[in-house]
Parts: sequence; structure tokens; C-alpha cells
Amino acid sequence: MRSVLAPSLCLPLAATLLACGLTGCASRDEAAARPDLTRYYDQEISWEPCSREQDRTVRDETRDAGRTAECARLTVPYTYDDPGKGELRLALMRYRAADRDHRLGSLVVGFGGPGVSGLGQLGARGPDGFSKAAGRYDLVAFDARGAGAASPARCGTGSGLPAAARGRDDDEDGPDAAAELADRVDDRAKALRDCAERTGAVLPYLGTAHAARDLDVLRAALGEDRLNYLGYAHGTRLGAAYAHRYPHKVGRMVMDSVDDPAPDLRKNALARTAAYQKALRHAVEICTRRGDEDCILGSDTDRAMDSVTAAFNRLDEHPLPWVGGRTLGREAAVTQTMGLLRSRVGLPEAPNLLAAIVHRLRPGEAAHMAQEAVARAGGKDSGDRDGAGAATAGVNCADTRSRYTADQVAAAYDDFVEASPVFGPALAAGMAVCTGWPQAGDDAAHDVAAPRAPKILLHTPEFDPATPVAWLHRMARALGPSAVTMTDAGGGHGVYGSSDADCVNEKVDEFLLEGKLPADRTRCT
Repeated sequence: MRSVLAPSLCLPLAATLLACGLTGCASRDEAAARPDLTRYYDQEISWEPCSREQDRTVRDETRDAGRTAECARLTVPYTYDDPGKGELRLALMRYRAADRDHRLGSLVVGFGGPGVSGLGQLGARGPDGFSKAAGRYDLVAFDARGAGAASPARCGTGSGLPAAARGRDDDEDGPDAAAELADRVDDRAKALRDCAERTGAVLPYLGTAHAARDLDVLRAALGEDRLNYLGYAHGTRLGAAYAHRYPHKVGRMVMDSVDDPAPDLRKNALARTAAYQKALRHAVEICTRRGDEDCILGSDTDRAMDSVTAAFNRLDEHPLPWVGGRTLGREAAVTQTMGLLRSRVGLPEAPNLLAAIVHRLRPGEAAHMAQEAVARAGGKDSGDRDGAGAATAGVNCADTRSRYTADQVAAAYDDFVEASPVFGPALAAGMAVCTGWPQAGDDAAHDVAAPRAPKILLHTPEFDPATPVAWLHRMARALGPSAVTMTDAGGGHGVYGSSDADCVNEKVDEFLLEGKLPADRTRCT
């Protein structure tokens, strides 16, 4: 059996000097008191075809993965400071490198959410969904602690984020949208009270700081001296936490659609709301730049945006007949539009979806693409409202001390509507992710400084709706001189591997396959 030294144990004599200079070492007495983690780092992964998996959750998550997908488990403690408190088994999945003669090792992929199934998202994208990476790397995904098949966090019915309130407050005789939202937040808070009982002892240990230590156990179990890592959205925050704790074990690390390293629920929800509005305008301009003859929304972007806003407001009272004999109300229209804005491939169809809503036309291909985009978007980032269940709340609430009452959410409602008349009524609920969560938060994961880590490549599109491009620069400043930033002039979210992101794919491939980095502040056009 391989023996891998636990990174928390300091090496003796001269070798200790380098390790302590990078990560900091305690006194001899403190080191002796640390728990022995050898049995976790000595694990050997037993891969087998996912089709043989007995666990129902894993079978469901890998149903789209194909016959070449392999699955396994990895045991980690609830807390590395006291392993005796309990253990959980992380679910793993991999696609082996196509060119095994020139294999570069394993590339661990951390998807967004947080709280989504990494197995499900890797299976949905398949090895071809990562440009050239699958040719030379084994692609490895995991269900992080609290998600999917990894001791999932569980709460009662009604624990998802509240549905959108009305889009406008200009009807004096109608219900007050802010008050309506506050009532829904209160109802959700009550539903969260039983999360601790249903989830069990793992609840206090769902945060990113704990998950970063899981990544190092995974690195060792894969037989890698350094962690090669590709993170999307929240996965970038996880990668940053790893680089902070283990700078000397960072291999080739890429962050795509970069998250805020120090989240505050109100600030983040407002920033995301404004980013969705910015992405919406970008989608409209894709159409209006073509002129009246080629754009059903017209040639005046401001006028088109006013028409879109009015059309969404009309959906509150007058839903549209829609695909499959259903109707399209405001909430569904927002969800589908957000899905297209997050999808690099679906983005060009967004104007057609908007035109159908504005002119109350029979839905065409854009409506079907919108539904598919919503499903795909769940892998890279479930965004702010579609998928905010127990696992999402568990990680988000562990990573921030920010807690807002229902009254505070209601007081901020107008700010959200001002940031986006279309999306604000729905995204205001993002401020309430942790309202009622039965566990205190911790800002420990906010410190991601990694000045002695190797260079890390960070990328965000300029019109990314779910992780605003400003967060790219915040993360770069937080990481320090190890960060190399790249943007592109397009939209979408988590675009590496998309078929129409040639420049981004080329730059990321060069780094992952050859170790060649673009110049800092490169902009793809």
C-alpha cells in the first residue's frame, strides 16, 4: 500500500524549513497533539464501472455518463481536527484520458452551485465537454460533502428559496411585493429549523474550508504530488481555499467564472442581479445591432429593453400559452431567460425568446433551447434561486457570517428591482439564503491569499450573469501575485469547453496541456 505523509504533519529538520515557510508550523508540542490522518491519506481508490454501482443516488447521478465512466468512494472525516467525530464517504467519478500514452495525470473538476452533484454534471457534459483536456487527463469529479451521495444535507419541505414576488408595487390596491416576499422568507426560515435534526452531525462541517482538505486527501488517493484542478463558479472558491492552505501542492489550476472570495449575501445577490440585467442588455444588443429588418425587437436597444421589462410585468397577470400545452408566467419566464443567459451556446437564442414574450408569439425553437439551457446551467452554477436547497444553503451559510432577517430582505426589495426590473423581484430572495439556517457561519474561508502558489489562471466573460466580472478581479487581488487573469468579450457562464469559445478554449488548453500561460489581463475577442 502506498504511504502518503499527511500534510498537517511537519517534516523534520531541514526539510521542515521550506514547508513551514509556506504553510506555517506549530511547536513540537502542538504538532504532537495533532490527530494522525495517515489512514485517510493512505487510501487507494478502487474504480469500477458506474453501471455496477449499487447506490441509487449514484446510479441516478451517472445515468447520462456512458459506459466509460468509472465510480468510486473516498472516506474523509467530518473534521480533520477531530476525526473521531465521524466520517463520510465522498462519491467519485472519472473518465480516463483518451491518450493514455501521453497522460498528464488527473484533472479534478469542481463544479458550481454549491451543493450540486459533481458526478451528475461531469456525466451530463461528458469528456468532450472540456475541449482538449480529456485527451491528456483523467477527468475526476466528486460529490462534495453535504451534496448528492456524500452524506447529503437534508431539510424539510419548503426549504428552497422563496418564489418571486410580484414584479411591481405600483398598484395601490394590490398586494405589497416586499411584504409578500418577507412572508415567504419567514415561511422558509421555519422550514429550515429541522435541518440540523435531519442532516445529523455533519451539518457544522459543510463549509469550503473543510472541503479544501478533502481535495488534498483526493489528490493523495489519486497518486498525484500536485493537484491539477479546474473549477467553475463556487468551484473556483474551493480551488482558492486549497491554494491558500496547500500552496506547494498546487499544480495547473484554472478558475472559470470566478466567484467572490469573501461572500456577503446581500452584496452578492445585488451584484448578481445587476450582472443578469447587464447580460440581458447584451443579449438584446446582439439583436438590435442587426437593425429593424433583422431584429424583431427593433434597432433601438433602450426601447427594446423597455418593451422587455413591460412584457415581463404583464406576465404577472397574463401568462402566455407555451411549450407542451403549459403556460409561461413571470417566474418561468425569468428562469428560462436566465438559463439562456448562462449558456454560451444558448445565448444567441435569447433575443428570440424575448421577442416571443414581448410580442406574445407562439414559442419556437428558442423556448425549447431555454428549457435545455436551464437544465445544463445547473451543473456549472445553479445560480441564485434554482437549486438553493439544503446542500446549497449548507455550504453558503457555513462560508459567511452574514444573516438577514425577513424585514431586512423586504427593506432591500426596491434596491433589487432598481438593479434589474426583470430579475430583481426573483433574485431578492438570494439575500435570504441563510435566514433561519440553524448553524452559525464562519468567515475563515474568506482568506485565500496564496502568494507562494504557482501561477493560477482565472477567467470570466465580461457578460457573465451569475459571477460578475468584478469578482474575477476581487479574487485575483485576494490570491495575490499567483493570479493571472483573462476575460473575453462574450457572455455565458463557465464557458471553458463550450463549442463557441475558441479563444478561451485555446488559452486554457495551452496552460493545462503545455503549462503555457497567457499574459496577465488577456482579453479574448
